[in-house]
Amino acid sequence: MTSATAGTGAAGTGTAGSGPGAAGAGAGGASSPTGAGGASTNIKGPTITITEFMIPTASDPGWICAGPDGKIWFTHQSTAPNALGNLTTMGTMFGLFKTSTTNTGPMGIAPGPDGNVWYTKQSGIGRALPGGTISEYGVPNGGDSGRITLGPDMNLWFTEPIHDRIGRVTPQAVFTEFNLPSVGSHPLGIATGPDGNLWFTETMGNKIGRISPMGTMIMELAIPTAASDPTSIAKGPDGNMWFTEHDVHKIGRITPAGVVTEFPIGSNGGPGSITAGADGNVWFTEAGGANAIGRVTPLGGVSEYAVPTSGSDPTSITAGPDMNLWFSELSTNKIGRISSLAGGGTLASSDVSTMAPLSGNMMCTKDSECGASGKACGGDVCSYTVTPHVCVLAVSGDPGWCGADADCWCKPSGATCNTTSHHCSSTM
Repeated sequence: MTSATAGTGAAGTGTAGSGPGAAGAGAGGASSPTGAGGASTNIKGPTITITEFMIPTASDPGWICAGPDGKIWFTHQSTAPNALGNLTTMGTMFGLFKTSTTNTGPMGIAPGPDGNVWYTKQSGIGRALPGGTISEYGVPNGGDSGRITLGPDMNLWFTEPIHDRIGRVTPQAVFTEFNLPSVGSHPLGIATGPDGNLWFTETMGNKIGRISPMGTMIMELAIPTAASDPTSIAKGPDGNMWFTEHDVHKIGRITPAGVVTEFPIGSNGGPGSITAGADGNVWFTEAGGANAIGRVTPLGGVSEYAVPTSGSDPTSITAGPDMNLWFSELSTNKIGRISSLAGGGTLASSDVSTMAPLSGNMMCTKDSECGASGKACGGDVCSYTVTPHVCVLAVSGDPGWCGADADCWCKPSGATCNTTSHHCSSTM
């Protein structure tokens, strides 16, 4: 278990201790990661659908979020012009809203509690009304700004990478800053956790940090793998925080108690942005050579999907109000939408390094050991039609195997095990 000691802090100050990190064991047989890294567990995922929408204006779309107005908003990394963009969930009616001119385009973006969209920019924070009216505010003390998120206190929280601070701004644009204990930690990603605190990544410090909404309790937890370059973090559907380890090709999971588990990515891609999906799994982007969207189940099974447009550099990903996922394609000026998260789409998972299709090849002895689909009821089953026995997708029609009611995925919904046929009854 990762250990840490908490400290107290005030605006502009903060103290805390940090301890050595240790990873927890993988769960349910879905993976066998350790703190030092385990074998990758690529699994066959459901067949999804990716639809791509060309942005009318050259924008180099960077970070993306679901706005309070029901639209998808994104930042223009291009400086011609510095701007925000948005579109409807039908992929239509693109908007363009110019921001102040700086050396870089707007960076992070998040929905605010006031019905507006908030974003970070060079040395500042901006606010965009649904109609596109822009207001901008300088970060105090010459601070920079990185990523931004809506906090549990209904304020906006952001990272200040260069100055090793976490910032807070109210909807009335009142700023407070909190210094981190570690010098040179370079905080970047930030998200609200299930425990009511803010969690963030420290890219240079190789730690995951946590700060209370009052800013009085700051804690840092070491990541087991050295020089992992943790970039983004998000609250998962399982009540844990999930983060990307870009430089060591892993996805990390940290419990509210500080237990870290790492899951290697089969393609060796560099994960960037991460978000929770409506299907109960966590999804992430892989820019560069992998050019893929990744999916990891709560048990650590990883599936990858090649983005249809080559060289697209998928950069940021978010859950939309339409129960789909949305992502930006930095290098091809497109916004992508992922639908059919539970299956029934047109794009199969694959080994994106070779484009070879994946098969469900996780060893098993009963249905409840198969977590590849990420669905607790109606999920993968353990096939006894082949030896050794492996997990296969339930949609394949394989009846699976059970020895008792507890072996059935759908037991909470009333499924039982026929101990003669060794098949679970269906509740679907």
